[in-house]
Amino acid sequence: MRKKQTQKEQNNMEVLILDSGYVPQSEKKQTEKGGMFLSFLVLFGAVGVLAGSLVSAFSIRDERLWLLIPGIFLFSLFFSWFYADRRLDSRRIYGFLAIVILYMAVCFVLQNRITAGFYQTADFVMSRINQVYHGNMRLYGAYESGDMVIFWLPVLFLVTGLLGAGIVRRRNWLLILSILFPLVALMMIAGGRPGNLWMYFLAMSILLLFTAGRSYFCGWKAGLTALLAAVVVSVPSWCISMPLAGVEIPAIQRGTTRIQNRLLQSLWSFLPKISGGNLQLSLEGIAGGVDNGELGTTDGVFFTGVDALKVTSVQRPSETVYLRGYIGETYTGNSFEPGAEENFQNAAAVWKTDGDSSIYIQNLPFLRTMYYEKQSSGKNAGESESAVNQITVENLNANPEYTYVPYDAFLNDVYQISNGDGAVCGQSRQDDIFSCYWRSNAKEILESYRDGKDTSGVLNDTEKSYRNFCSTYDLQIPEKGLERLKKECAEAKEENHWGESETGVEMPDWAVADEYEEIRKYVVKRLLRDCSYETDTDKLKDGQDFVETFLYDTKEGYSMHFAAAATMMFRMFGVPARYVVGYVAPQELFSENADQTYTAVLEDDNAHTWVEIYQPFLGWTPVEVTPGMETEFVDQTEEKEQSDRVPEEAKTETEEEEISVSGFAVRIAGWFTGHLADILKLCAVLCLLMLVLGSGIKIRAAHRAHYGVGEDPAEAVRAIYRYICRILYKKGMSKDCTAADGGTIRFIRDFCPVFTEEDGNRLQKLILRASYGNEPVTEEERLWMRQLCRQIKRSVRGKKR
Repeated sequence: MRKKQTQKEQNNMEVLILDSGYVPQSEKKQTEKGGMFLSFLVLFGAVGVLAGSLVSAFSIRDERLWLLIPGIFLFSLFFSWFYADRRLDSRRIYGFLAIVILYMAVCFVLQNRITAGFYQTADFVMSRINQVYHGNMRLYGAYESGDMVIFWLPVLFLVTGLLGAGIVRRRNWLLILSILFPLVALMMIAGGRPGNLWMYFLAMSILLLFTAGRSYFCGWKAGLTALLAAVVVSVPSWCISMPLAGVEIPAIQRGTTRIQNRLLQSLWSFLPKISGGNLQLSLEGIAGGVDNGELGTTDGVFFTGVDALKVTSVQRPSETVYLRGYIGETYTGNSFEPGAEENFQNAAAVWKTDGDSSIYIQNLPFLRTMYYEKQSSGKNAGESESAVNQITVENLNANPEYTYVPYDAFLNDVYQISNGDGAVCGQSRQDDIFSCYWRSNAKEILESYRDGKDTSGVLNDTEKSYRNFCSTYDLQIPEKGLERLKKECAEAKEENHWGESETGVEMPDWAVADEYEEIRKYVVKRLLRDCSYETDTDKLKDGQDFVETFLYDTKEGYSMHFAAAATMMFRMFGVPARYVVGYVAPQELFSENADQTYTAVLEDDNAHTWVEIYQPFLGWTPVEVTPGMETEFVDQTEEKEQSDRVPEEAKTETEEEEISVSGFAVRIAGWFTGHLADILKLCAVLCLLMLVLGSGIKIRAAHRAHYGVGEDPAEAVRAIYRYICRILYKKGMSKDCTAADGGTIRFIRDFCPVFTEEDGNRLQKLILRASYGNEPVTEEERLWMRQLCRQIKRSVRGKKR
């Protein structure tokens, strides 16, 4: 009797299932329309916020960028319609194919403009990288209005389609994260910093998508509720915390700065490697700016991104601009003190200078370069123009004690020079305008008149007198201390025969310059080979010598350490040298203005330390020894000689290279032999990790198969039911039991006390509907089935029949 009644109920249920497909459900349709509208708004907002963040992060400017808004609107509308129904009917398939064909045709027709737009966008990104990391990447220089929008629209079409799959079709948080995270991470790594408002919108968008993607029952309702709560909490919190933004907490600020420096140092060493040598970076800051010559007084170097100087050049910079601030002469073991003004004035009393001797000596390189340039122009009238450039330096937040002056510049009488030939004192006004030569131009002009020509004259006589003065006071070495460095330099000097004249007479200027170049290469090679760049250094302890501690103990530091060591090494080799602190402006940092000038804004991390040496006949010349910036001073003549070598020399080089490679292979083999035990341990750890990872992947795959993860709700319900049956089979349920005859339901009820008769009827109807019914299974029913499976697993675990 009961069996007949059960069969009758099943037949009635099947009839109800078949009939239910024809009953209109207006309330459900309205809910679906509302969900589709919300999905469209969220998709439009997410893509818009992402695009706006990128534009703001890299300061992208184009008068037609507003066209991105209607483009994103249309793309969001199309993909909202396309993903609205999970079943792809013929209309959607044909519509999608038509759009794809149209998309490909447009990309083909506009490929040149799309490429130009890509180069324009790349220029903005590379400019930001150069600005943040002091890189030297060259820009493409593509500036055609409208091309950038034509590039962005096809890209945003693809991004909208991908995000739509995770927002409209199915709220899949992992898919959304796989798109947003790489874009945001690359933006941050490239130095992009969106405005505060865009960052807020981006955070709120991620919160909304995450909450909606994690909530299967209420979807957008949960997401909007979380968004509203976040706005209610964040806006008042922002208003309350704003007055506290300017309060400095040294301990916290120091800790966060160290973390920031560590990250930037990692990028400094990582990015040049993946760029194939096209990107050379230098992260630098001298305790937030230019200070005196004290050494090792702080734990590392810290910078905050404050604008320090604004530099404007009339000509496009062809080299890195060095702006001298502090100049140190006398080394004390823990500082470089400025020179004594009395010594300079006593020596200058017999020089042939007009007016202020300090100003005259500062202007001497400029005056001599201009004189020889005019001499050359007189011989080749009408064939050359003056190479004089004009640089304006505006002090924004740099140390006002100094005026930051480029090399080979002309100073008028309003400036004051400290300590005779030291730093230029700061001025009350903020803009300093200097006429100057590029260092490469000045070197070329002066060298053309230095070698084998008559160099008599008042200007050259004064230069020789000042050169002798520098050879006296800028070769000073402490009598005590630096013993290890003195021994090392003496051995190198004797081995290379530096400072020795073959004929016993005074060496000509060109020969001295060649010897100085050999010494420069030796110093740079020695420092880069044995010392590493590190901004997080310790203070100098009492009684320690700064240079020797750096060279022989810690062997790590930043530009202050490298410049101080190089200064003393040059002096021990007989090269007059001084310690200089100022600012550097890489040529790639300059951007063109509307009036055809070029401007760069230097932040406090552009502060830098270098060594300058006195080149005979040329004057003071900067020498870069800091890792990442030493490529600025590659000898161009050496490059030319390498390119002009004859085949025999090329063959010799090839043989030497093969020998070098062979020696390198031997060293590698020796290293592997010496570390065999460590290598085996590492292999064992890697195998264990692979085993754990493989087990995790297999367990996850089984979990997805048991619960039908990634399938539609009906298939997921069937998969979960099969998993429940396998569990019950292990507990003794007969394989003849089915959901239709009620056998499976009764067996579950015996093992699971919380499983009610109502749950049994619901399970029976759900299984039949998922297998044979026309009405689709909902996401809520899939989640109920999954929870039921977990209850059954907990109930049967450890319980015996």
